[in-house]
Amino acid sequence: MPVIYTPHISPRLQYIVAYLFEGTARITNSIEEYQHDENIKINYSATPLFENELWILPSRLLMEDTIHEVEIDIQYWNTLPIFFVTNGSIPFDIFSASFYLLSRYEEYLPHEKDQYGRYAHTNSTAYKHQFIDQPLIDLWMQQLELILKQQRPSWRLPVRIFTIQPSYDIDEAYRYSWQSPFRNIRGYFIDFLQGKFENVTNRMKVLAGKEKDPYDVYDWLDELHEQYHLDPIYFFLLAEKRTLKDKNIDPYTKGIQQLVRRHAEKYNIGIHPSTQSIGNIDTIKRECQLLAYHTDKKIDRSRQHYLMMELPDTYRLLIALGIQHDYSMGYGSINGFRASVARPFYWYDLQNEKSTSLLIHPFCYMDSTAIFYERLNTEMAFERMNTFYETVKKVDGKFSFILHNHFLAEQTEWMMWRQLYKDFLDKHC
Repeated sequence: MPVIYTPHISPRLQYIVAYLFEGTARITNSIEEYQHDENIKINYSATPLFENELWILPSRLLMEDTIHEVEIDIQYWNTLPIFFVTNGSIPFDIFSASFYLLSRYEEYLPHEKDQYGRYAHTNSTAYKHQFIDQPLIDLWMQQLELILKQQRPSWRLPVRIFTIQPSYDIDEAYRYSWQSPFRNIRGYFIDFLQGKFENVTNRMKVLAGKEKDPYDVYDWLDELHEQYHLDPIYFFLLAEKRTLKDKNIDPYTKGIQQLVRRHAEKYNIGIHPSTQSIGNIDTIKRECQLLAYHTDKKIDRSRQHYLMMELPDTYRLLIALGIQHDYSMGYGSINGFRASVARPFYWYDLQNEKSTSLLIHPFCYMDSTAIFYERLNTEMAFERMNTFYETVKKVDGKFSFILHNHFLAEQTEWMMWRQLYKDFLDKHC
């Protein structure tokens, strides 16, 4: 167990040390205790103390309790980008740099928002300095582990197991089935007038019970999960009022109730809070209650629809509702590592300066991002997904990704994306 000496033990330092060393390091402000400890020694202070220690010269970030603009000066350490550069045994304050990225410090600062009112990825340090494709904190810790092993060759960080975590956002469970008669009649005439005769035919066959709804890919997914021994998570959008962004089917229909209940019996499920619920505790509470009613289970998992969230308000609201796991930590406009890690972490409430009970599960790949923002064809998307897979595997992280049922449909425009997923699982599982 590494022992870390610092003259000032702050909540920020305690949080990041607990995360980086996974609870196996101890912090002390006693030089005498530090000197006589026989474990690996890390000195986090202004001056070196002993010959056989790793000295990390601190910046001021972890000793502060304010939020302010921070100058980011990128240099390199064994080809890895670093900042908060200092002159210790390693060339930067790894604790402060990791905290800055993990806490999403920059998202509390004034910033531009994208078209959906989200924190724009173009603001981020990771994007500006071209390391958004890397779980940089995990890579830093791999290098630090090699250095610390020089003190004690038998020591290593806690063993991690690489895992694959598929998840699905069910924004619109069915294309034709369980829609209101008005919507189906309206859709029929729109498709007819636009010359989309294949859609007209498909709608008629589905409503006549002669063909499966194109968005009903659930049996196919079940087969994949069984074949490849996967443990997915499903997130259901249950907005009571339909809008341009919240296009889910009426959550009170029998079809939705049966679909949710069926999946809750097999898999972990979570709420997919509507865009209408942003900043509205009553709305998201109602949506959680609906999901709980359909499943007879406590709802403790969540992912924001359109990934619309704002720190710290969104996470505080989720905590108030009893949500324990959030899966929104990623960008909707670019694939990559928003928090620069490939494993879960507890959210640190930067304004209240405390760690919370909300466990954040970051993801690095989403199909809609590859399709609509990165403008990738299926071959390019397959390679990008594979690259993220290999990147996460090298750090023994959790490869978390998001797919949507309507992009896995057996329709002409989506068949190649459906096949992409099957090919990916064939290759890696």
